[in-house]
Amino acid sequence: MPEINYELISPLFLEIYRRPSITAYNRLEATPRTEDFTRSLKAEVRDPLWMLTRQWQFGEFQGEDAGSPVTAQIYGVHDKIDRIGFPGNRSFQYDENIPLEVKVERETIKPDLYLSVQSGRYFMRLLRKNTLEVYTAGLITKYPLEYDIHANDSEALQLLAAVEKKIFDGIKLIIDINNGSFDTWADTTANPSALKNIAQVFNSWYKRLYSQSDNENDSAWIHQQLEYNFDASTASTGQKQKTFTADKYYEGHLDWYSFDYAAGKKVTLQPEPALITESENLVSFIPNTIQFKGMPNPRFWEMEENRTDFGKIDTSTTGLLHLLFAEFGLIYSNDWFMLPYPLQINTICEMKNIMITDVFGQHIIIKPAGKGSESDWHKWIMFHHSDRNATEEISNSFYLVPALTKSLESEPIEKVNFLRDEMANMVWAVENIVPSHIGKGVRGNELALKEVEKENITPVGNSEIKYVLGTTVPDNWIPFIPVHLNGNISEISLQRAQMPASPGARGVVLTEKSAPFFINEEEVPRAGVLVQRSYQRARWLNGKTFLWIGRYKEAGKGEGWSNLKFDQIEDIRPSN
Repeated sequence: MPEINYELISPLFLEIYRRPSITAYNRLEATPRTEDFTRSLKAEVRDPLWMLTRQWQFGEFQGEDAGSPVTAQIYGVHDKIDRIGFPGNRSFQYDENIPLEVKVERETIKPDLYLSVQSGRYFMRLLRKNTLEVYTAGLITKYPLEYDIHANDSEALQLLAAVEKKIFDGIKLIIDINNGSFDTWADTTANPSALKNIAQVFNSWYKRLYSQSDNENDSAWIHQQLEYNFDASTASTGQKQKTFTADKYYEGHLDWYSFDYAAGKKVTLQPEPALITESENLVSFIPNTIQFKGMPNPRFWEMEENRTDFGKIDTSTTGLLHLLFAEFGLIYSNDWFMLPYPLQINTICEMKNIMITDVFGQHIIIKPAGKGSESDWHKWIMFHHSDRNATEEISNSFYLVPALTKSLESEPIEKVNFLRDEMANMVWAVENIVPSHIGKGVRGNELALKEVEKENITPVGNSEIKYVLGTTVPDNWIPFIPVHLNGNISEISLQRAQMPASPGARGVVLTEKSAPFFINEEEVPRAGVLVQRSYQRARWLNGKTFLWIGRYKEAGKGEGWSNLKFDQIEDIRPSN
């Protein structure tokens, strides 16, 4: 035990320490007079007149002539979307058996080694199942696996080495089946009918497995905007045609808020299908009170669940949203009622009015928000599609999109980072992930690796410096240079270019359109933009599974530096 130096302790402290003291603790406990709590739970009021007076002071006796609703009748008009319009005046009849998200996003899958091997193996399985494996060797000779694989794509090279001359190219086989060349070859064999039947089963399997557009030009993706652009419209009935446009869809999930109402815009089909007329819908409901977690119970002795602590709401006098939320939850929560109104997907619903009958027998008509002279001072409506034509009357239509709720998404098979380089005064498209021949993405930096030749510089005289005309960048950095728009000297656009001795872009995002390839200058902000492609899989209402490749765009991670420099004076490094 350490020794105490009493010389350093204050004398006053020692004096207090020497005083005797007695510390006592008292415990208060309730002593019930009886074990029966029946009378206590009655909550008897000793002075009813005082309670009535307090109610009068708080204004609870002022009649508001507001009775609780008993029944409600909702009247609406329904319509159906029957056509989809893509850029370039291309329109298609819409089938509800396919999600609208799949119809818009899916693209033609470019063949690679993985798809060729996968489809080839399935066809060989069909041959073995029908005891026709004798034709496997002939198919391997007819449809060899021929792919130019990058030297740094090591997994694809290993796959090619493992299956070469063992499996034939199934994608080439599918092409021949569709153009009739396979039938010509099958007629030269001993079992032409059996091979043709297997080919049809094989072709149906491939179309069922991958959902893709039949034509490469049938795409809603606009490379200038890095977004999807399409229209959804009702049947062409003159001025009554309703068109909803989604010209800025890039989130990766399609829903009602992706659409705006475009009055006057037309989408036509040739030939026009059978006319689908509007249908009226009148339904009756019994209103039900809104319930939420932590809601105060209206009964006096009913126990409440402590799931929402309104006392912990951190707000101030300017936090109106928090105060309104607390007021709704604590005071007016039992004054709100909910009326369910079921809708089928792909339905445009326009609410006309709601008829409420209260406990006093009064009938009250509720008009849609934004209608009537009392609503002229505001135009905000929840679940409302913005109107592109400001001169038109506010549309009360709501489009229940036939979109997916959940889907599985793979790792990105391609990711392109559009960023600004202020030092070089350029915009770069960096291919962070590039599609590989093994069905997934590989890092663009790995494919860009290459041996750098050692420079052999012979100094002139005693010179210790060298002049560098310009440096270079990795092969996965694709430059975009500003160019003037046609007939305009003030506005510019970004055009895809190529660095000297560079192979150029390897992904689909930057190569799906031949030169000239332009991107709007405003599409690449200072924060940059990331565009990704990935496989997506979902199950639809009819139980059918869809597998497609879709894209989405998100904000980048800021500016970058390519280390591109011109007219540099550098020291000559001594050769080792």
